[in-house]
Amino acid sequence: MLIVFIGSGLLYGGDWYENREHFMQSNGALAVLIVFVVNSVKILFISSLFYKWISDELGLFKFLFLVIAFTFWDMFFSGNRIYLFCTAILIGLTFLKRFPKKTLIAFPFLFPATFFLGYFASIFRHMRGPLFLNGLPTFEVFIAALNRAMILEPPNPKLFFIGISESINVNVIYNLFNRYDEFLLGATYFKPLFFYIPRSIWEGKPESITVITANFFGGSSLVTTIIGEMYMNFSLLGIIILPIVLWFTEGFITKSLRSYGSISNIVGFFFGLLFFRMPFSDEILVFVFLVLILTFFNVFKKYKFKFFEKHENN
Repeated sequence: MLIVFIGSGLLYGGDWYENREHFMQSNGALAVLIVFVVNSVKILFISSLFYKWISDELGLFKFLFLVIAFTFWDMFFSGNRIYLFCTAILIGLTFLKRFPKKTLIAFPFLFPATFFLGYFASIFRHMRGPLFLNGLPTFEVFIAALNRAMILEPPNPKLFFIGISESINVNVIYNLFNRYDEFLLGATYFKPLFFYIPRSIWEGKPESITVITANFFGGSSLVTTIIGEMYMNFSLLGIIILPIVLWFTEGFITKSLRSYGSISNIVGFFFGLLFFRMPFSDEILVFVFLVLILTFFNVFKKYKFKFFEKHENN
């Protein structure tokens, strides 16, 4: 994360999105690789905390402190709220599953804290632009950005639910169904096969669906969700293709994580949300790197212990 943050120039000031885009474009496949590995490690780190809590290796308050601190820290430096969003949903559902009666009884008392954290996450989209404009923000800059965000989006239950659900994505889908007719015929789904080829060699390499959508409507990046991406590729035929793609994707994830025990359910839940919200090809790459990281460390651990056993016997 530090490599991306410093390499993008945000340490000296700029725009949270444009600086990162410039970093990825100017550094080619290496920068893209770093970003995908970072996202894979984020999911592994959060999933590991959940696994340790569920396995009673980590106390509730220590777990909550670590997972909330990490996801807010990630949101602050990356400008992206998706991992905080996934974590919040997972915490809520886990509590409801493990302590259904206590959760329902405590809900009136938990709601104010949930509203406060959710409201801050919602208005952060107004803060991330000016926050790093002149480099690392001071406390005064943070407070000024917070006040500006609260003016743009005052505390309001309706605005709160619109913000945390990112209902603007529904407008994007609506406009795609009404205006988009340059169908991609599956091009964005082939991106994982060619991501390592520098754009300087293949200028017409498939783009991320968010970039294509932004170029069509004007802007820097627009979320289509899995519904909009499928429509942009296959028109209304996507209604038939989407369930098939999801079926194969679920099988691929389940089979790839089969040997990793209970943590595979947590990782699988994360990707269930990410595939709906984020570009499909990007999350496939994040998942592939996640499995490679798990495989590498399992092999490393296996041979490390073999080395120590052999050393002790000698």
